[in-house]
Amino acid sequence: MKFRTALAIVLAVLAGVLYLFQPWSCLTTTGLLYLVTLLVGLSMVLLWSTVPKRRVDPTGKAVFITGCDSGFGNELAQQLDSLGYTVFAGCLAPDREGARALKSSCSDRLKIVPIDVTDDFQVSQAVNFVKSNIGNNVLWAVVNNAGVAVYCEIEWCAVQEFQKIMDVNVFGIVRVTKGFLPLLRQSEGRVINVASLAGRFTLPAFAAYSMSKKACIAFSDGLRQEMKKFNITVVTIEPGLYKTPITYEDYLIDHNRKSWAETPTEVRKDYGEEYFDVFLKQVQLSLKQARPNLLEVVDNMVEAVCAEHPYHRYVPYWRNQLRAFIIGSLPVSISDKLFARRFRMIEPESRKNKSPKGNKTPSPKDKTFWN
Repeated sequence: MKFRTALAIVLAVLAGVLYLFQPWSCLTTTGLLYLVTLLVGLSMVLLWSTVPKRRVDPTGKAVFITGCDSGFGNELAQQLDSLGYTVFAGCLAPDREGARALKSSCSDRLKIVPIDVTDDFQVSQAVNFVKSNIGNNVLWAVVNNAGVAVYCEIEWCAVQEFQKIMDVNVFGIVRVTKGFLPLLRQSEGRVINVASLAGRFTLPAFAAYSMSKKACIAFSDGLRQEMKKFNITVVTIEPGLYKTPITYEDYLIDHNRKSWAETPTEVRKDYGEEYFDVFLKQVQLSLKQARPNLLEVVDNMVEAVCAEHPYHRYVPYWRNQLRAFIIGSLPVSISDKLFARRFRMIEPESRKNKSPKGNKTPSPKDKTFWN
């Protein structure tokens, strides 16, 4: 049973108990009716949200997806192909295993499209390829899924890394979307942008990634309003942390070691090697909390493509939805403390004799709001 269904039943039962037994004498009859009506209303809204959305007919519809080499994009391409869509699977490395496996596991409708979303020429070539091979189909959806991530503190994250992540996660989406909008206007189709909960709030060591995802959400919000006149739907998918290639531990650890080695000596001296070692351990602990079930995200992506009337925003997994709601309702001073407990660090070397906080090394067993 889905969480929302169970919660709806609980609220409905609670409303019935309150109405029949009226346990709180302090409530007037009018107040009790208001409370019961509110609970029943919430229950109905939750139940309505669990009803499967009516889907469009995939016949004659094509979908272009970026980042299909692996992860969410690869799985989405397979599912849409199995549903009958013509899939143009954009791959950064079309000759490598991920693209080859995708091609062999899907129907002849699926076509691999070479694309580097940071390259204007390759994006225009991908648009031309789709136009030349779409046949009698219409381009129904563009899914901007390609993305990169870094998990690095600002002082040892090079400016070039900020530029790289913005070029892929933001300007890549802009390039691809603008290239395909003329085709989407003809079909009155949709744009689905894979953002992140990191686009709603920023954790320590996640500034570069969060910047890109905040920009992705801002772009999506503007595009949604501007494209309404053409009946083009714009959707964001905002997952939390999942086990995908962009969260591979070895890559992120090696990237941090390289960035740390290139950081000016005076900066490294202020932080200290012990601080950096604890930071790497915290990165490893955080990555262990990544959810393995990619289908939680892909199912939302499928609905965004296939539903007649999709939501404007999807947050996969009910706990992430709840956390996002709670954090969005908190004062910054409190959310900052929650994030600090999420990523527990020792004092930097230059602060050890100045801070009253002590220098206790965080334990892997420490429980937080996020566990």
